[in-house]
Amino acid sequence: MAAKPNLFYPEMTNFVLPLHATREELIAIAVGWADAHDLHVSIERFFPDYLVGAVPAGGDVAAAIAEFEPVRRVCLRRHPFDIVAVNQAQHMAMNPESLIVVLEPLSDDGLRATALTSRMGDLDALRWWVGLVREAAGAMGRGAWAIEPGGRRVYVADHWHTTGAQELAARGVPMLSAVGSATFEFDDLT
Repeated sequence: MAAKPNLFYPEMTNFVLPLHATREELIAIAVGWADAHDLHVSIERFFPDYLVGAVPAGGDVAAAIAEFEPVRRVCLRRHPFDIVAVNQAQHMAMNPESLIVVLEPLSDDGLRATALTSRMGDLDALRWWVGLVREAAGAMGRGAWAIEPGGRRVYVADHWHTTGAQELAARGVPMLSAVGSATFEFDDLT
């Protein structure tokens, strides 16, 4: 007889779509998914203090984000969010089965890479989210050269970028790595 699963430690599966995208594009994607699939949304501000808010299914996500700025992370899920968390890790622990969208601002240094990501124990839910992300990625460019400060170049086939990020790169805005000092050059830069 197989051992009963430990419900306190569910097996988690995750996916990450690394990309460069403008905040506006990522917000539009999140709003589109929330509207089309009747999803609940949480919005998180990390500065000056951590604060989380919830937008119920059918709510005006764009207006909530504008009112809550500076929003750094948007999460979507099929069920209402519990928003009593005191930090981002606790928020994710209290609200499993969420898709996470990290919003990176355009700064004087450039545009940092971000991700659409999720970590779930429910494989069917994860597959559903992956399907939505794949559909959105179909309208994005794919492939970039990661360039270290010393000049070494490494091709990253699974790095995605939106039209807005491509336009910024074409105007000379540096495409920065999510962490560290590498930069990215897109294959399809016009």
